[in-house]
Amino acid sequence: MQAVERVGPAVVKVAVTRQAFVDSLFFQAPVVEEGLGSGVIIDAGGYVLTNEHVVREATDVRVMLRDGRDFRAELVGADPWTDLAVLRIPGQNLPAAELGPSAPLRVGQTVIAIGNPFGLDFTVTTGVVSALQRTIPIDENRFLFQLLQTDAAINPGNSGGPLVDLAGRVVGINTAVLGSVEGFAAQGLGFAIPADMARQVARDIIAYGRPRRLGVLGTALTRAHRRVLEEELGVAAPEAGVLVLQVIPDSPAASAGIRALDVIVEAGGQAVDSMEGLIAVTNETEPGARLELVVIREGRRFIAATRL
Repeated sequence: MQAVERVGPAVVKVAVTRQAFVDSLFFQAPVVEEGLGSGVIIDAGGYVLTNEHVVREATDVRVMLRDGRDFRAELVGADPWTDLAVLRIPGQNLPAAELGPSAPLRVGQTVIAIGNPFGLDFTVTTGVVSALQRTIPIDENRFLFQLLQTDAAINPGNSGGPLVDLAGRVVGINTAVLGSVEGFAAQGLGFAIPADMARQVARDIIAYGRPRRLGVLGTALTRAHRRVLEEELGVAAPEAGVLVLQVIPDSPAASAGIRALDVIVEAGGQAVDSMEGLIAVTNETEPGARLELVVIREGRRFIAATRL
């Protein structure tokens, strides 16, 4: 109860309008579509965190607080690769939620989802952290990585709302639910973007208008990965590093020639063995600065350089 009271005032409803076109007898006719999502105020100055897919292609965005205030919102920036977006509203004395650390979360820990499912304002559901470090497909070309999995009920309209721990700290931003798996109905499969990732993306969007990122989606190289690379693909693999699973098009990593199945073992002169470590080095590098990567590809070690 105290957790909900603490963060609840900062949870908002996000209403969007989009222009779409429908086929008529002789031509495509324009129509206005409306959509609803959720968000959370992360700064008393009016910055609101929500999902990129909630505000994608929106022509108008409105943010409504639980106390009845209603604001037209400005889109500060959005990132489809993490499904995060930052809005800004012109209010004063705004309640702001605390973005807590997501790293200490444990499987089985109780969490609370707050949002506006199906337009039912400020609905609260509870569940547990079901798993960590999940990867789910968004479309044919995109995956979301390092997600929190929860069985707290998440439905359409919850997107962009907070996942909260019992201390009232935001530990994730609700983003997706799997309704079916291989044709079978699924229940209790909700996913949230970790607060640590959301915090960094939001900071970069506010400061630079875009995330400061290398453009690599990957994971820590494990013994299982090494076995697959060596036994099934015939590729020599190092003992540790970051296994590249996907490279974002037109990113610094793409310009450096990084490919899927490369293993990054050093960045900026520092050994890296996890995505968190690689992200930390990236975050220490100023925009436009040169970053050198030591990469292992098919057993060959080389240096790739790029600018962020």
